[in-house]
Amino acid sequence: MKIAIHQPNYLPWIGFFDKLDQVDRFVLLDKAQFSKGNFINRNKIKSPQGSLFLTVPIKNKLKPINELVIDHQKKWQVQHWKSIEANYKKAPFWSLYHKGFEQIYLQKWDLLAPFNITLIKHICSLLSISTDIFVESDFGIDFGSNNTRNVNIVSHLGGTIYVSGTGAKAYNQPNEYTNNGIELIYQDFKHPFYSQRYGDFESNLSIIDLLFNCGPESINIIRMQRN
Repeated sequence: MKIAIHQPNYLPWIGFFDKLDQVDRFVLLDKAQFSKGNFINRNKIKSPQGSLFLTVPIKNKLKPINELVIDHQKKWQVQHWKSIEANYKKAPFWSLYHKGFEQIYLQKWDLLAPFNITLIKHICSLLSISTDIFVESDFGIDFGSNNTRNVNIVSHLGGTIYVSGTGAKAYNQPNEYTNNGIELIYQDFKHPFYSQRYGDFESNLSIIDLLFNCGPESINIIRMQRN
C-alpha cells in the first residue's frame, strides 16, 4: 500500500495532485507548524501581467496549521474570487467548474485548514482522483515529530511504500523507513505543458489554471508525464 503525506496547501499546484493520484492513501498534515514562505495560505494564478499571488490573511502564524485563524478584516474571499473570475472567466472550461468553486468561496471560513481541505477534496472530485484522504488531527494520536512522524503515520495506516517529495531528501532518514518495513521512494514529477492563456507558458501555478484551461483532460495531462 502506497502512502503520501503533505500539508494542506491552499489551491495546491499540479505536483501536489500528481503525488496524491499515485498513492492509495494520502494524509493531510494539518498539525504541522506553519512556516513563513510556504504555500499553506497562498498560491499563484496566471494573469495578463504574469503570475499573481493570492494570499489568505491569517491572524497568528505561530501556530499549527489546524489552529490558524483567518483574518477577516480584509475582504479576502471577495478579492480572491474576483481575481480568479477576472483571469479565468474566458478560459475554455470556466463554465464547467466555476460554480463549485464559487460556492466554497461564498461560505464563511474561520479556520484556514478546513477551507484548504474542502478545496483539495473538491479538486480531487473534479479530477476523478479516488485516493482515500485522511486528516492527521482526526486520528487523535501524537505521531511524534520530524521524520519519525511520517514513519509512524505510514505504519499506522498499514503502508508498505512511502512516496516522498524530492525536497525531503535533505532530511529523510531511509533507515527509519527500512527498519519499519517501509520502502521509501521519491516522486518523479515532470511538470506538464498544456494550453494556457496570456502568452508564454508558466509553470508551478495553482491546479485551477490547468482545470479552467483543459477541463476533463486535466487528469490525463497530469498522468501523461509519468509514462
